[in-house]
Amino acid sequence: MGEASKILSVKDHILRYWEKSFKEYFAVERVSNRRMFQKKDLITFMKIKEMSEKGLNVKATKKVLDRGDFSLNLDIEVVESLKEILKILKT
Repeated sequence: MGEASKILSVKDHILRYWEKSFKEYFAVERVSNRRMFQKKDLITFMKIKEMSEKGLNVKATKKVLDRGDFSLNLDIEVVESLKEILKILKT
């Protein structure tokens, strides 16, 4: 949770809220009672964060996620951002 929080620049409690509100979009594994997010989970969190910053509420965000209306360009930007973050974390 802490690493995901740092990567996304949001507080832990916000990630917990999003995880609970959007539970159908996450397949979070728990290892030793710790959440283990996958890359697709981080991408979903980034999409939720951007929509939240644009003022969309949970219901509207779910509609956007369900319809897949989110731009492919953002997905590409997210992947590139994650690659850069991974480089930083490895050093």
